[in-house]
Parts: sequence; structure tokens; C-alpha cells
Amino acid sequence: MTLIDSHLHINLKGFSLPKIIKYLDKEHIDCCWLLSWEEINHGPWDYKHLPVEDIYEAYLKYPSRIIPFYAPDPHRNDAITQLQNWHKKGIRGCGELKATLRWDSDRIRAILETAGRLRMPIVFHMEGSGFRDIPYSNALYDRLLFDGLRTKNIIYSIPQQILKVMVNVFSPLRNRNKSYFFPGYMLDFAALEVGLRDYPNVNFIAHGQMFWKYISADALSSEEQYPQGSIKGEGLIWRLLREYPNLYADTSGESGHVGLTRDSSTTKRFLSMFGDKIIYGTDNVLKEQKDFLRSLTLDNGTYKKIFGENAEKLLNM
Repeated sequence: MTLIDSHLHINLKGFSLPKIIKYLDKEHIDCCWLLSWEEINHGPWDYKHLPVEDIYEAYLKYPSRIIPFYAPDPHRNDAITQLQNWHKKGIRGCGELKATLRWDSDRIRAILETAGRLRMPIVFHMEGSGFRDIPYSNALYDRLLFDGLRTKNIIYSIPQQILKVMVNVFSPLRNRNKSYFFPGYMLDFAALEVGLRDYPNVNFIAHGQMFWKYISADALSSEEQYPQGSIKGEGLIWRLLREYPNLYADTSGESGHVGLTRDSSTTKRFLSMFGDKIIYGTDNVLKEQKDFLRSLTLDNGTYKKIFGENAEKLLNM
């Protein structure tokens, strides 16, 4: 059975190229989709620039293990030119599209038009808007944990709670107790549905907190990004997956993990119903997703589709 991790990033959460290859070998994963993250004028929210150049270099070194993706920030005036040029070099898909725009934006529609013409699937991230506290410690914490002492193996000897205290002490005081308005990523479902209808030749692969929250019919009643507890009826994404053959979803990240593990019995029915539309991915979050999926005892044909066949089909491999 072919096994593909359809959502990975290089140089995020400590995943250097050697660590990615080691992870693929250890988990007996044949290959992975390596995705970019590009925002040219990002706000105070958490952001990690993951350039296409690093992805392409990894692909050239391991062409049988790395499937390169790239999503230019649609705010770039040369976004379409960049996508076309990288496609000529071998980029296979557009992802991760993670922009502070609505689906009905002219800039997003230009990306969709180009992706359809180039036969590139789009991996996108949906995340709700709202006021948030400035993450005054996150950036420094990540730098300490993954970009600094990690290379000397010192950081792993420091307990996590102590490390967080250290970060808080040294964080700039000017950022404390401030908030900002986060505009959200790839809003909203109504505009997404229009895009699904207007671009039937584009395969959309959904991911993110806002998408997986709507596995439950009571999503509107919760302000949590990661709702807990049983799934209450069929949420909006059931209808969208049922009605639009060009909509898919990946299992990756905290969002996929929380959304799927909150109610095993309903998740089993969901995955059985949409086995042709779900693809396996981790988003560098290794939380036993594969073991959980195996624990649901789906039929072998469904597992083959989720773990590899659907991803192969999307890229015509």
C-alpha cells in the first residue's frame, strides 16, 4: 500500500530536511507533499516564512520522496507569474494557500483560474477571524526551541515549563496585555462554495481550524477554535463534501486531529462515507494520527484511499 503524508513543511517545528527523511523512513512513508507558507505583509499573528526555494532544494535532493508545492501570497502583484514559473520548474500543486482574503477576492480567483489551467490541486487553510492577544512569547519560544540551542541539543534538557518562564521573562514588556484583530484565513464558507461551483476543474483540499470545526452541526454555537466533545449531527462540511466532487480534506494538524478524535463513532461514519475525499497528512504535528485512524477499523479499501490513493489521484501519479 502506498503511504503519502500530504501535508508537511520544511524547517517548521524542527523538521529539517534530514529529519523529514528520517521521519518518512521510520514511518514507512513513501513520499510527502512539502508545502510553503508565504505572507508578504503579515500582521502580528504567528507566522513562519516557509519559502519555496527550500522546498525546491529538498525536491532536487530527494525527487522520489519530496513532492513540491508552492502557494504565492495572492497579495503579490506577481503572484500568477510566480506560480506559473515554479510550475515550469516542477512544482506539482498550490499550497499551502493561507491568505487573509475571502474566496471571492479577485486575487484569489486569479489563483484559482491559474491552478485550473495548470491542473494543480490547491491545499488551503481556513481559520476564523476575531480579536486575539499578541503572541508576545511565541516567536521567541520558537526561535529558542527550534532555531537556536536545538542544534547543540541543549534545549531538550530544559523542562518545557521552565523554558516558557524563561521566554516570558525575556519577552518585550511593550507587547504584554495587548490585542489585535486577526482577519482570518480564506473566509468564508459561502464564498468557498461559489468557488467550488465556479471552478469545477480545480481540486480544493481543505485544512484548518475553521474547516474541521464544522464537522459538527453546532459549530456556530461555540467560540472555540478546537471544540471538544461529541459531534452533534452532520455539520456543514458533510454537505459540501457530499455535493462537490472537487472538494477534499486532509487530516493534518491540531485541527484535523482534534476534529476527528472528538467522537470516534461519528468519525468512523464520516471517513467511511467520504473515503474518496480524505487524504492523510500531519502538518508536522505527530500525534498518532495514523494509529488513531487504524483504531477505527475501517475497511482496507478505505485505508488505501486515505493513506495514498486519493493523493496519487489528485496528482495523477
